[in-house]
Amino acid sequence: MEIRIDRVGLLVEQLTDAVMFSRERIDGMSDDEFLWEPVSPCWSIRSCASAATPDAFGPGQFVLDADVSVDPFEVGPFTTIAWRVGHLLSAYAGRFEWTFGRRATPPADLVEFTPEAGPMVAQMWDEIDRWVAAVEAMTDVQLDEPGFGQYPMGMDPRLPFIGIVRWMNRETIHHLAEVALLRDLYAARGTFVTGAR
Repeated sequence: MEIRIDRVGLLVEQLTDAVMFSRERIDGMSDDEFLWEPVSPCWSIRSCASAATPDAFGPGQFVLDADVSVDPFEVGPFTTIAWRVGHLLSAYAGRFEWTFGRRATPPADLVEFTPEAGPMVAQMWDEIDRWVAAVEAMTDVQLDEPGFGQYPMGMDPRLPFIGIVRWMNRETIHHLAEVALLRDLYAARGTFVTGAR
């Protein structure tokens, strides 16, 4: 097994390995599983009229629950698989647009959310692949440049871009792991023993 040791190679392979291991665990879920709410309340993808949060966003008929008053570095609300996939998809689409794209479309208007698992998961993989291809082509100078990315909903304008690449890896790895765990819990629903240790 050959392992890349250049800076961008290490980060890209970390992400692509995580995605490779996750695809088997994530592809093929039903819409019911995608939207399953194991606790109440949950953030999810909902119709505009059913949004459960004050800052839900999306340009179409369905939106991703959001509340800007919630500190992203604190324990937040419980989220469905749909929300986690939508969050990753939105983050990749937004960061690509504001780094390698035209830097014009507001992040909240980039993704048409849907409550259908298949199309949302496929879009997420496509956005990750597009991101990886763009990052692969970067030079060390670009990676080290503060503000190379201008994503307006993060620290991108202030950080060297290599820090943003690392952040996206972290987001992806932990959310994909959460999705895998939620799939396990969904498969085992109805078998939980109250008070078991």
